[in-house]
Amino acid sequence: MHYGERPIGLPDLPRVHGEPVFNGTYRHQPSEFRVTEVLGFVPEGVGSHWWVLIEKIGISTDEAQSRLAHASGVSRKDVGYAGKKDTHAVTRQWMSLPEIAQVGIGEIDGAVRVIEVTRNQRKLKIGQLAGNQFELVLHGEVVGDLEARLTAIREQGVANYFGLQRFGRHGSNLQTARRLAQRDPAGRRRLHPKDGMAASAARSAGFNAVLAARIEAKQWLSVDVDDVVSLAGRGSHFAVTTTNVEEVMTRVQAGELDPTGPMLGRDAKTGAAQAAREWPVLDTDPTLCSWLTGVFRDADRRAVRVIPKELVSDQQGSTLKLSFYCPRGAFATAVLHELGVLSESRA
Repeated sequence: MHYGERPIGLPDLPRVHGEPVFNGTYRHQPSEFRVTEVLGFVPEGVGSHWWVLIEKIGISTDEAQSRLAHASGVSRKDVGYAGKKDTHAVTRQWMSLPEIAQVGIGEIDGAVRVIEVTRNQRKLKIGQLAGNQFELVLHGEVVGDLEARLTAIREQGVANYFGLQRFGRHGSNLQTARRLAQRDPAGRRRLHPKDGMAASAARSAGFNAVLAARIEAKQWLSVDVDDVVSLAGRGSHFAVTTTNVEEVMTRVQAGELDPTGPMLGRDAKTGAAQAAREWPVLDTDPTLCSWLTGVFRDADRRAVRVIPKELVSDQQGSTLKLSFYCPRGAFATAVLHELGVLSESRA
């Protein structure tokens, strides 16, 4: 997978803390990759929608949505969720159903079960979550100072790369985006809903390319006047000014604020100087770049760093267990990438 000539898959992207300290594999079986969705609020307990906490094993969120809908006697489109979770994993997430749904606690089938049922006033919407808690098991060998690396990750975070999941199996989403861009170079045609993942993948590829260039230039956490920064873990943005630039730099070092990278669109959300620094990288893939600025009216910004919270490790022989929390939109595999060379191994 490439953006222009630059590889944008995690194994080929630069790390911010140096050479690998742990090499091996992960996801040997679903139980060794656990994800628990954190809404950040408690459902109201009353209202016209059922909200159910489900556990799924080894299937996608879309498949779980379909199975829950069928078992509850409603249309799939009436089942809401906040975000897609890993397929080859044991994951817990909330879904919502209309009041007419027949739903209760218990197993739907061998891959999906309902573990909690409550109510809320509204349907659950995409993005309506705070983050995810991860429990992972890695298998391999320590090849450097693991404890020092874990300390650096806790204190300074990792590059907020998009993981391979965003680009589809074998980069299929990005391949679809290129086909769409070739048919409609200016991005004037309205996208079919099924092509939304392809467009998101193309945007993500450009972001990964810009972030990699920042790291290679030793400017990962650099900020300047008119740059756009975000509140750590929250996503809201503001521009740096001459009056607050020193305060911003201090808050970046403290982990309270993060510099941001581009999610392409026609209307930029940053100053001319930052856009001028990013454009030479984005324009290395003119086909995707032109298409994306047509498809998306509004550009967006994404933090270039994520600091995993509550990072706990337990190493026993060739096994390393990790537990940590990441805010919405961050990939656990980006944290693994900062440890070393880790490949997925499915039973």
